[in-house]
Amino acid sequence: MQTQNPNIQGQSQAPQTMQQNKMTEPPQLITIKDLSYLTDSLSWELDVIKKFNHFEKESQDTKAKNLMKKAAQMHQKHYNILLKHLDPKNSASKLQS
Repeated sequence: MQTQNPNIQGQSQAPQTMQQNKMTEPPQLITIKDLSYLTDSLSWELDVIKKFNHFEKESQDTKAKNLMKKAAQMHQKHYNILLKHLDPKNSASKLQS
């Protein structure tokens, strides 16, 4: 008789549950932990933007300059999206303790 490990069964059901609970919009309230994640993400994006801008200026190759510029613009877009979540006019910026 073959027995199944209950942990394995639970793992196969987890992806379906996560897909059903996928958020389509930011929550109305964010927690302190959410704020911490947003702050970290903003910091990382800003750091990457600065690095790509620096390497764009240092590069002599036109193709490399263009790639660095596009990458910096992409990360700037991500930064702006994250920043919107902290805008006081946005209802999602209300903190929940």
